[in-house]
Amino acid sequence: MRLQPPRAIIDFETQDIYGEPIQLSGFKGKKVMLCFFRDAACPFCNFRVYELTHRYKEWQQKNVEIIAVFSSTNEEVRNYVARHPRPFRLVADPTLEIYNQYGVEHSGFALLKALLFKLPRIFMGVKTGGYPAKNPNVKLVPADFLINEKGHIEDCWYGRDTSDHIPLKQVQTFVESAPKTGIHAVKKKAA
Repeated sequence: MRLQPPRAIIDFETQDIYGEPIQLSGFKGKKVMLCFFRDAACPFCNFRVYELTHRYKEWQQKNVEIIAVFSSTNEEVRNYVARHPRPFRLVADPTLEIYNQYGVEHSGFALLKALLFKLPRIFMGVKTGGYPAKNPNVKLVPADFLINEKGHIEDCWYGRDTSDHIPLKQVQTFVESAPKTGIHAVKKKAA
């Protein structure tokens, strides 16, 4: 079931791909972009990680963290995604426990749409380190969640195909926004 913002996060506690503990609620006081990817070898995923890597330094200076979750094993994430240094946290979730908590979907139609209409992104993904490989979760559809400093989800993006992530322009607007004081944004009354 898809999550609907605004709402509190669904907390999780796990380890990143290097065995370091990570708990989502531990990032309270920072904005967080929580990204769910298909698998570590996915060309679409590798291209998006490349894009996030190049934005991270600027976003980190604005108190934003990125957590990237993959349906692959720790070893697969280290071999594909982390073979190039990544400045943000990478989490392996091969049992899809965290995926299921956040309502990440599976869709054969979404996979077909990506293969038919996103061929240039496949080539860019291969260029940045992704190579299609055997994947038991090939029909996973990406999802992104923008979490404010209070630990509340402000925005959810459930992909329309297996290459579809929240637009970077939308993330930039979130990064630049003023800190929230609660679960709901305060709306100004019309004059």
